[in-house]
Amino acid sequence: MRAALTRDGILFRSILVTLLAFALVGFATLAYTVQTARSAAEEQSRVRLEQLLDTVQSTLRVACFVKDQELAREVASGLLSNTEVLRVTIHEGDNQLIDLQRRRTARPDAANALERSIHSPFIEGDVIGRVRLVPDPEAIAGQVRAEIIERSLQLTWQLTLIAGAMVVTLLFFVIQPISAISTELHRMDPTAGDRLQIPAGHAKTEIGRLVRDVNALAGRLVHALDEEHALRLQREIDERKYHAIFDNAESGIFIVDRDGRLASWNPALARLFGIVVSEQAGGSMRLDALRWDKPEIIAELLDHAFTARQPSTREACLERTDGSRCWLDIVLSPVGDELLQGIAHDISELKAAEATARRQALIDPLTGLANRAGLEQHLSNAIRQQHRQPGAGFTLIYIDLDRFRLIIEGIGVSAGDEILRAVAGRLGTTVKHNDMLARLSADIFAVILLALHDDETIGRVTERIMAALNQPYLVDGSPVQLSASLGVTRFPDDGNDAPSLLRNAELACDKAKAGGGQRSEFFDPALAEAAEQRRHMENDLRQALREQQFELFFQPIVDIAAGRVAGAEALIRWRHPERGLVPPDRFIPLIEQSGLIDGLGLWVLDDACRQLAEWQRAGRPHYLSINVSGRQIPHGLPPAAVAEALARHGIPASRLALEITEGILLANIGEAQAWLQAVQALGVRVYLDDFGTGYSSLSYLNRFPLDTLKIDRSFVQDMATGNNAHSLVIAIVAMARSVGLQVVAEGVETAGQLEILSAIGCQYAQGYYLSRPVTAADFPEVASEIDRRLATPGA
Repeated sequence: MRAALTRDGILFRSILVTLLAFALVGFATLAYTVQTARSAAEEQSRVRLEQLLDTVQSTLRVACFVKDQELAREVASGLLSNTEVLRVTIHEGDNQLIDLQRRRTARPDAANALERSIHSPFIEGDVIGRVRLVPDPEAIAGQVRAEIIERSLQLTWQLTLIAGAMVVTLLFFVIQPISAISTELHRMDPTAGDRLQIPAGHAKTEIGRLVRDVNALAGRLVHALDEEHALRLQREIDERKYHAIFDNAESGIFIVDRDGRLASWNPALARLFGIVVSEQAGGSMRLDALRWDKPEIIAELLDHAFTARQPSTREACLERTDGSRCWLDIVLSPVGDELLQGIAHDISELKAAEATARRQALIDPLTGLANRAGLEQHLSNAIRQQHRQPGAGFTLIYIDLDRFRLIIEGIGVSAGDEILRAVAGRLGTTVKHNDMLARLSADIFAVILLALHDDETIGRVTERIMAALNQPYLVDGSPVQLSASLGVTRFPDDGNDAPSLLRNAELACDKAKAGGGQRSEFFDPALAEAAEQRRHMENDLRQALREQQFELFFQPIVDIAAGRVAGAEALIRWRHPERGLVPPDRFIPLIEQSGLIDGLGLWVLDDACRQLAEWQRAGRPHYLSINVSGRQIPHGLPPAAVAEALARHGIPASRLALEITEGILLANIGEAQAWLQAVQALGVRVYLDDFGTGYSSLSYLNRFPLDTLKIDRSFVQDMATGNNAHSLVIAIVAMARSVGLQVVAEGVETAGQLEILSAIGCQYAQGYYLSRPVTAADFPEVASEIDRRLATPGA
């Protein structure tokens, strides 16, 4: 408390400020009181004078009416008896009756004089005189002073009492608690758990909140001190750990300055660099002066780390003092304006593994030849070499083993691998040592003939390759015969980059295979044009599927014995908006190659079922057969999709037939059997189309669930009484009948052919003689016309 009463203490300052504030307020209040007291006194004086005039009004009327000066004097004297009246003047008309003043020493206050008119006692409103009172300023001033003194004394003692009360309140409710808090705060030890006590009565005041804030701050300070202490201990532990890691780390750790001198390093770095540490003491060893394969890499690394002020890394190869070499990954990080911290990892094994992986990525593991990536790299290198040193160019030969996959199905994959290794060996004997061989995929190889460009020499090489590959291969003591198709392209005549050369060689090989295989073809720009046309047609086909540009035509199939139309084969047509009606042989192969056959096949199935539903509603008992591509089996046209289409259109399964070719049965026997059995379980009939054209037609009739054979049109068109084709048709019909199969003869173009078929017992026929394929709208009329013709003998 004593400290608070000092000149700089809070109590002294608070009292001083309070008194000054009260003095200022008192002065302003006193000034206002004086002003209001003076105005009030003057106003009261005027009111009293008005009241005096009211009391003598009637007397003045009489005195002025009779012009009695004595009576006027008595009235004036009576008015002057009031201490507030200094002078009285009474006029009758323009004549002055009396003018009296109490004392001459005082100067009348004419400005505050009070004047009133005197009216006649008999005639209301008739002014007969006037009276004028001049107030005594000294008397009024005395009254004002008395009022001011009284009010000032009252205000002074009121303000004094309030100031005293505020000082006492401030002293005991604010100053004393703050002083106590200050004293307690100087004695408090926060680390020992000491905390301030909230003064009584201040639990919810600002002082209480201040005490709580101080206690919370003390708690946070103690917590911060504890954390700082823990961090200091942890830092000491970390420093010991760092030194242990620094000394025992497998990676090299070092400090290097701006000039490249090593300031410090750990033992691992000495082992990596192959140096004796004691010989390099004193900071004389320079990082960029070691035996690097490319010292400029280290110089660039140092410069970049200092300039960019961020971690920088490079890989560099170092030759140690013992002559060994190692690859290091070096990372430099700034630790000051003039120092870098470095870490060096030995990545020699990783580099060796990467090199091995790169080699493996370019090598075919089965044959040891380059793979496709390796071939493309060799092609790119050869092209760059030709650009640097123009010469005769080079030749790329694309080699595709004919029917290799079918052979593999018979001999097995392991034996196939042995044959492929033998193919690689034979190819190596047909070219020079500096030529390059590659295996691009399962049965496709390639050869790069360097510095070879003339057609005659290339022709001899291709003949030598085909002759070598055509020699029998022994598999388990049995010979296997292979042939190959070759596509030849030349640089720079046929292409200036690797993708173009490979594409052109493949196009030439495709032409060789299309010509029957076991031959070679040179690239012709017309092949690229044809490929581009195929690409455009494929795009058109995709658009045709989206826009439903396809439609089904129907070729009638007649029951020869009954002489009526029994059903029809659904044949797809493409109604192109520009090319018109496109026949199937122009687009079906491309549909199959491009993978669009699945979507098109499902559309054909749905549209055929829809047409059958229309015939059913029209009372036409015809069945309908649709062609199925081998690429649709088994997943492109699953039996479940067939069942769903039949159910959706309400068609009996017996009215739908699916036509397949012999190739489907040979492609994957297991899948084909399972698919055929599932389809027949639905009640759908299965036709074997183009029978007689395959090389194993007779061997699998009993192995697969079939309903009907369709004799290929080539046999029917060549058929005449007694010739070989006639005999073959008779044999096919007899064979089919013996195993319970029905027969449809395709390609009937004459009445004689239909008569022969009827004579040998063939059940069904179709062909141009009966009708060409027609639209759904024309089919009913065409079917009726065929029925009429067959019912009329000789028609």
